Amino acid sequence: MQKYVAEKGYYFGYEDRYAKVYEHGAVSWEALSENASLREILARHPEIFEGDILDLGTGEGRDSLFLLRSRIGRSVTSFDVSHSALENARGRAREEGLPTDGFIEKDIIFLRDVPADSFDVALNMGALHMLDRAEDRARHIARVFDVLRPGGHFVVDHCASDWGRGFHTIKNYDEIAADLVPGRTITRYVEIDGERKSIDLEVLHYSERSPESLLSELTAAGFEEFARLETDTEAFGNSTLQVVRKPRKGC
Repeated sequence: MQKYVAEKGYYFGYEDRYAKVYEHGAVSWEALSENASLREILARHPEIFEGDILDLGTGEGRDSLFLLRSRIGRSVTSFDVSHSALENARGRAREEGLPTDGFIEKDIIFLRDVPADSFDVALNMGALHMLDRAEDRARHIARVFDVLRPGGHFVVDHCASDWGRGFHTIKNYDEIAADLVPGRTITRYVEIDGERKSIDLEVLHYSERSPESLLSELTAAGFEEFARLETDTEAFGNSTLQVVRKPRKGC
């Protein structure tokens, strides 16, 4: 039987991305504050964040750190494949006197050794659109369904169209839009010593999904629709924040 192996595309290429950005002297690749779309869904539906929270593809921990310092949820566990990004997140947590043991290096496609029915809500704030292969996406969504408790929620922020528009690391989208092709190199901007400086980086794999297509992927795994926001943020540009729910047993 052939062994399934996930492709090293955008998602797995992000360890190299973080490492290169840090080598150039940047303190962070992402904005330090939490995602605006997370604040909005939290304001509308605070009840879904009361239990055990799983942050999938946490990166440098912007959302997990916000949840921890705000004392939201019973617990916060944060997975990412990038060692460099997690070290950054742990360092920031230590500086703020927050726990660091929840930041764990783990492939979110497979979620190996994560027991079923372990969490009440799972966040995927921009990691799913790093997966462009249908097999990887379906496997990830199915595993999230497994690890959520019945009645648990899956919060997904995913690029809808115009990848790169509005990103805080891109300041001239209209000029470079034609070059946003995986494998090409474009100029991105990061903050180094208080100044915005340019750095040439490869365009990695990405995927776009209409709101309807994204919801179809999620419901195909057994989720039911709960809520949707269509947003335009510095993190993901034109995106959809879709919340779905794992049905309760007997429903």
